[in-house]
Amino acid sequence: MKRKNPTSASDSQILPLLEFSKVVNSSLDLSFILGTLLLTLMGKLLITKGVVLLKIGPKKFSVKYGKGVSKELLLIDLVVPRESKKNFSVTSSDSKGYDKLVQTGINRFFPIITHDNVIGYVAVAEHAQRPISKENEQFVDTILNISAAAIEKGLAFDELKDVNRTLDGRVQQLKTLFELGKEFSGVLERERLLKLFSLTFMGQVGTNRFAICLKEGGSYYSRVSSEFLEKDRNVLCALVTAPMFVSQIPKAKKFQELKKHAVKEKISAFIPLQLQNEVKGVLCLGEKLRGGEYTENDLEYVFSLANLAFVSLENSRLFKEAIEKQKLENELLIAREIQQGLLPGMLPTIHGFEISAVNISSKQVGGDYYDAIPTGDGKYIIVIGDVSGKGTPASLLMANVQATVHALIPFNLELSIATARINDLIHRNTSSDKFITFFWGSLDPETKKFRYVNAGHNPPFVVRANGTVERLTEGGLILGIMKTFVPYQEGSVELRSGDSVILFTDGVSEAMDINGIDYTEERLERFVQTLNGLSAEKILTSIKNEIQLYTAGAPQSDDITLVVFKAR
Repeated sequence: MKRKNPTSASDSQILPLLEFSKVVNSSLDLSFILGTLLLTLMGKLLITKGVVLLKIGPKKFSVKYGKGVSKELLLIDLVVPRESKKNFSVTSSDSKGYDKLVQTGINRFFPIITHDNVIGYVAVAEHAQRPISKENEQFVDTILNISAAAIEKGLAFDELKDVNRTLDGRVQQLKTLFELGKEFSGVLERERLLKLFSLTFMGQVGTNRFAICLKEGGSYYSRVSSEFLEKDRNVLCALVTAPMFVSQIPKAKKFQELKKHAVKEKISAFIPLQLQNEVKGVLCLGEKLRGGEYTENDLEYVFSLANLAFVSLENSRLFKEAIEKQKLENELLIAREIQQGLLPGMLPTIHGFEISAVNISSKQVGGDYYDAIPTGDGKYIIVIGDVSGKGTPASLLMANVQATVHALIPFNLELSIATARINDLIHRNTSSDKFITFFWGSLDPETKKFRYVNAGHNPPFVVRANGTVERLTEGGLILGIMKTFVPYQEGSVELRSGDSVILFTDGVSEAMDINGIDYTEERLERFVQTLNGLSAEKILTSIKNEIQLYTAGAPQSDDITLVVFKAR
């Protein structure tokens, strides 16, 4: 009689093995392959319990399929002390790593090997009274050798399906973000944007508990207390520079209060809101409505979604600011037109004198004022003033001064008395931080006499025909500082042919160059002495050009006003 080869299957087993090989290798469905393998072995070994474990990491295996065991046992993970390329048994006294299986009676393990590496085990419940024979062990080894390649293909196919599912999910997320981007970009009203974001967030992410905490104040929240935002705003914006779970909050003491509040408010993760790579705020993300934990992929998607909405919110804010700015600029333009209307459109013709003036505001509207007003007795009132500050407030006060001057002239009061009345009116109707430097005088063309009062203004220059210079200093306090207790003093000067009077505001003498150095009155005095013999208009133009040359490259720091009149 011919002896059987102990290392190969018997002739009666060849056809079933070929059929088994055909079945398992014709499918890429891992569950089908594992089910076919396990049922075939259990039927051959007459065993009622068995599982298939597949490797998921170093010495770590997961139960992927089972028969005759509880549902709780399926999909558990095991960390085994060693991997064996030979079949082995585990007893209750030596069950470390296998204890959950041993407790159910599963005690015999057969390795699944491919490319000389263990990729899993088939584990069965071997009955002590009916141990598996050597012949059946060989059958199991053969079945596992046949199945190994199919299992490997099934694992690769499952991995490919997971990659495809992930890719499909990412494509769907990108499509959703694209659609939401179009929706967000079409909305400019802040409240409507926040409502759209809230609904989108609940629908796409699956939570109705969230909060937007902005770095520079302001917040928006749903079912999260405002107290949480106020307490932890600064810590949040400093800590969160990338998406992070609450569990990842550092253990440093300064962050523990934040963590305690986040847990109390049922916050799961934080998402930074960025603009030009700078964190401008933080989105606090609540728990999932459907349960479970957020994944890293979830946080990436929420990061994209939240920042898409945040950019739209910022655009909404910038659009609103642009509208407000344009509105303000339009109002300032109107104010400038009104203010320019308050300044004399054309200077009067004064017999025996030339007169010229200019006003250059540093802003759209300014606080400088000049005027030349004929009186009923053939004389002319010449005025220059400088209101403290710049912009609209200064221009409004300047308009008040202009109206008061025009209202007082018909009363033909002495300049000192009229100045006191202007001072008291301004003091009574303005705050203590508002004041006016003011100079005005009455020019008599017949006598060429100029009477004046200087209320704290830069003393004008009188440049004589021979080149000498005098200053007009008589007067009193700046207007608006306090009520008039000491009368204003009136000064006078006799002008002769060729004499010039140059009135200016401190925007001339304090004009700064690119290094921030003032032009100064001393330098102005030396310069005007070089202009002797020129007409009033040329004197004014020369001073203006001199200041512009000095300040070239530097922004205009103050309003510039000049008035020049000259006796012929």
